[in-house]
Amino acid sequence: MKSFYKYLIPSVIATVFLSTYAIIDGMFIGQKIGDIGLSAINFAWPITSFLQSIGIALGLSGGIYISSLNGKDKIEEANRMKLTVIIIISIISIIMGITIYFFSRPLLSLFGAKGTTLDLGHRYIKIILIGSLFQMLGIGLTPLLKNSGKVKIAAAAGFTSIGINLILDYIFMYPMNLGLEGAALASVLAQFSSFIVCIIPYIKELKGVYFTKESMKKLFTGAIAPFVLNFSYSFIIILTNALCMNYGGDEAVAAYTLLSYLLYIIGAIGTGVADSIQPLFSYNHAQANYKDNYRMLRKCLLISFILCLLASLLFFFLRNPLEKLYNLSSLACEYYEKAIIYYLIGFIFVSLIKVICSYFYSINDKMRANIITLSEPIILTPLVYLILCLILNINGVWISFTIIQVLLLLIGIFLLYRRNKYDSIMQNDLI
Repeated sequence: MKSFYKYLIPSVIATVFLSTYAIIDGMFIGQKIGDIGLSAINFAWPITSFLQSIGIALGLSGGIYISSLNGKDKIEEANRMKLTVIIIISIISIIMGITIYFFSRPLLSLFGAKGTTLDLGHRYIKIILIGSLFQMLGIGLTPLLKNSGKVKIAAAAGFTSIGINLILDYIFMYPMNLGLEGAALASVLAQFSSFIVCIIPYIKELKGVYFTKESMKKLFTGAIAPFVLNFSYSFIIILTNALCMNYGGDEAVAAYTLLSYLLYIIGAIGTGVADSIQPLFSYNHAQANYKDNYRMLRKCLLISFILCLLASLLFFFLRNPLEKLYNLSSLACEYYEKAIIYYLIGFIFVSLIKVICSYFYSINDKMRANIITLSEPIILTPLVYLILCLILNINGVWISFTIIQVLLLLIGIFLLYRRNKYDSIMQNDLI
């Protein structure tokens, strides 16, 4: 259990801090520009999320293989995988950054942004795309550090980047008056600082290590499930933004933006709790030590539930200060007040769903992980939105969140029950 908490605490802190880039940007943008600025960056967020999801997915995929290889004492192959992750993320980030840059405005328009909101969102995302290399490496190397036992360095990278982001946001947006471009530049430079902290431990470790096609194939195969897990929510943001714009304009989108920020933190807690001991999950699974895995999983579920419950209570009591912090207009505040209770209830279910899903891809059970992650954006969200929004308009958007999370948790519990039954049979066969 000592190793459990050794991984848990620094990882949760690092994951939560890494989730706050957009949140800090939103705080400064809300104060400086107002509802339309918050609306603009939320329309731009799916593009940022796409880049970061690739980085996270490749980092997690490589991390899972590294942990498994370390468990089998294959240190050289583990180091080869680390190098592969760094090279592949670098290549993909450059290709994606250049390609999306030229199509960014049509994409934002496709997402539902229009007029001034479209112009502001385009100005913001262009800077993010120029710095895509550091966006993806800064966030993608963190899982490698965790799987190498360097969880404190991962936490230090998170602290460093968030501090720099906070300072630069203020400098660029107030004394220098750079607006949305300043917020984007602050995020890029903050991720650059995270990359520097993360890469230093590997400079000596990777000396003499060579790149192979076999390690690249394994990396891409394992990256599919975590990519879907991390990016799937962006499809929901795109759909919800469009509905909010249709039923309530920029004010409704601004209210949803703040709700999304709170959800980022809740999601980061749940994912951070599970990912923190992902190396132990992967290692135990490779050793066929299923009982220890389920014991740790129960602890993760309980810890995530308690932390997210406390966070939800905090968000409830701070709802009025948060409205002022993000400078929501009176109409945006009305939307936010109506929606917050449904989101706070849904957050409790999110805390458990994130842990269950993270556990599945930690033990390389891609099928079950994909069922959970794909059910929400492809099936549940469109279906529930279609039914409730036709009846309740904008209120249907808010109520849908809670209903969707309840349905997802039921799916997750069923899949976990089936997996537990299978592992019990395997354990008995080994004995």
